[in-house]
Amino acid sequence: ADVGLALKSGRRFRGARFSIYGRPNAVGLARIALVVPKKLVPRAVDRNLIRRIARETFRRYQEHLVGLDLVVRLVQRCGNDPVTAEDVLPLLDRCADAFADR
Repeated sequence: ADVGLALKSGRRFRGARFSIYGRPNAVGLARIALVVPKKLVPRAVDRNLIRRIARETFRRYQEHLVGLDLVVRLVQRCGNDPVTAEDVLPLLDRCADAFADR
């Protein structure tokens, strides 16, 4: 239910490969949901790698995102360029700055 609310009413931050939807929560913890469509990344191995990279980046930056629900969504095919933490980190930083006054 919280993922749906973040997608519908959350604030969107768009990058080259990812969109992040952020919304304050009442839990007081940073939470993340990942959306990696099969249509964009057909192989399960590649989808899982993208999820692991995004989850690890979130884990390292989590103290700046306290009190937010985030949905990280892949919006562009990866092609031959691998997904790295640098694809996700600037969006997490923008999200933390936007909700700094929460």
